[in-house]
Amino acid sequence: MIEVYAPASIGNFAVGFDALGAALAPIDGTLLGDVVAVSSSELDEFICSGDYADKLPSDASENLAYQCLVHFREHVAPTMPSVKLELKKNLPIGSGLGSSACSVVATFAALDQFAGTALSQVQLIELMADFEAIVSGGRHYDNITPCYLGGLQLTGDLIPNKSIALPVDERWYYVAAFPGFSLNTAKARSVLPKQLSMHASVEFAQRLSAFSTLLLTSRFDEALSIMSDEIAEPHRAPLINGFSEAKAALPEFGAEIVSISGAGPTLFTVCKTLEAAQQCAQWLEQNYINEQGFCHICKLDNAGTRQL
Repeated sequence: MIEVYAPASIGNFAVGFDALGAALAPIDGTLLGDVVAVSSSELDEFICSGDYADKLPSDASENLAYQCLVHFREHVAPTMPSVKLELKKNLPIGSGLGSSACSVVATFAALDQFAGTALSQVQLIELMADFEAIVSGGRHYDNITPCYLGGLQLTGDLIPNKSIALPVDERWYYVAAFPGFSLNTAKARSVLPKQLSMHASVEFAQRLSAFSTLLLTSRFDEALSIMSDEIAEPHRAPLINGFSEAKAALPEFGAEIVSISGAGPTLFTVCKTLEAAQQCAQWLEQNYINEQGFCHICKLDNAGTRQL
């Protein structure tokens, strides 16, 4: 049996709309992501289990992981024997943590290993992006590539091999808080402006290029100082109950940055010390999340998708 884990991720990473993404690893050892298990079977069989399985369609043909299996057999490995594929759905849907990307990445990575097809990095990323687009409405890589490769990734069609890894300060902590309610990705995209002014476009290009260059030259504090989302956050913040209050309150507890993870409603902070991260997490647990929500203090998951 092949069992593969794919971690949750922060899309956009504040400054890099549709271009930056970071994989998350809770420091308490929690597996914040999905697991896919593939084993031999007399007939193809699909099972969906895990904490959030009941939030997915009961019809297997409507499940993204099953659709990946059908596509893989038809277009990549037609001679692959029948399999039992189980998706252990451990991430909430519409959370802003790359939930659909986790299912897609884990499924294709597990099938590639099981069938021995040895697809290249670019081939796998392209396959994954095709199916992520079914949910998000476009071929966005900013959850796919960090989920698959780990770390912080600058990603997109114009980038060689679809992704370049960026370094971060190893002392940084990331607090990710899912409030306990979902936000439809299509709705979150619908509130974004259809066009940007010349000024906004130039500023975005300057901010993202400067941020990436500062990280690559280990000028981490300077990178933090310009880490701001001026593209999506102003339009999405009103959709997320409690976000504006959290953004105002958390800097007092040591948050260097407070922004929206992906399309939301999960928010994330960057903190320079564990103490600051703990204080932010405590505030979020008391003021931002409900009984269905959760909060994790994380480092970046540099391993990405891997076999368990």
